Amino acid sequence: MVKDLIEILFQCVVAIDGRALLILLALALGALCWVACSYYTRLWHKRFHVRAQHHVLCAIAAVLTAMFTVTFRAVANLEYIANEIIEQWSENLVKDNVWNSRTYGIAFYAVKERFPDQFGGVPEPGRQDSYIPFNNDAMMQTCVETYVNEARSNFSTHRPFLDRMLRARPGISEKEIQSDIRIFFDNNPGQIYPLNRAVNIAAKHIRENLLIQSPKTVWKTRWILVFLFLAVQMIPFGTIGYCASKNLDK
Repeated sequence: MVKDLIEILFQCVVAIDGRALLILLALALGALCWVACSYYTRLWHKRFHVRAQHHVLCAIAAVLTAMFTVTFRAVANLEYIANEIIEQWSENLVKDNVWNSRTYGIAFYAVKERFPDQFGGVPEPGRQDSYIPFNNDAMMQTCVETYVNEARSNFSTHRPFLDRMLRARPGISEKEIQSDIRIFFDNNPGQIYPLNRAVNIAAKHIRENLLIQSPKTVWKTRWILVFLFLAVQMIPFGTIGYCASKNLDK
């Protein structure tokens, strides 16, 4: 998840307008942080002077401040970046032959487990003439729901940060599934329902569900960044403060 977060934040930074001005501001705030980290102990210990090792900690605090400034601003682009990622994921899923083949096998056996009597003489997955019979609405529903669940799992695997932020929901309307299947059979009587349509339904459903929620990613991610920033800044400031407090006893 951390890798996914870093990659997304990098894309957000790249998409910033006026990066040069933002970097100058970040450097200025970093420098102020260095000064603050160097001198704040004078509030209770006026004779304490930071040493070289303390300045290393001040430098760390300054760098963290500069990075936080840039990323906090960059997160404003997160909704746009998230929407692009979601759209690209749904397009790639439809074209992913390995995923389609594996999911077909899962759906085949899921339907067969519920309706074993409907699979007499039906070729197993891996054979060119293999198919999933749709002899009733429940079989259709089981098959397409399997595709939706597998699509959701695929998004969670490839985009764990966005999945955690957005919580893609696998539920899908039974009427939506059956409507598409009936439309196909009305227009193509006697043919086998092509499961690439099920993939499209699954990808479309997950994509629309995620896009509705994508505005939440901005404020959620900013809260995470603020928490991480404060938590990590406690290390250099806390260490220097501890050294100053110990020096009071001398």
